[in-house]
Amino acid sequence: MMRLMAAGLVALGGLMTAGMGVANADVEVDGNYSSEAGCLADGPHVELTYNDHLYHHFDCRFGNDGFWHVWLSP
Repeated sequence: MMRLMAAGLVALGGLMTAGMGVANADVEVDGNYSSEAGCLADGPHVELTYNDHLYHHFDCRFGNDGFWHVWLSP
């Protein structure tokens, strides 16, 4: 009985942790900038169609395709 309760608590803890990871995920919203300066210039003006109010920070990251991409994070 104790093992069953312990396994249930471990499983519940895992589910709670997975939910937090999804809630704080970064979102790639725009790409194909040939320079970091262009990405940084457009970054503050990028908006999402849904849940835009949840994302307050932007970041420019260099992608595997050789272009800069705008990412939004909460």
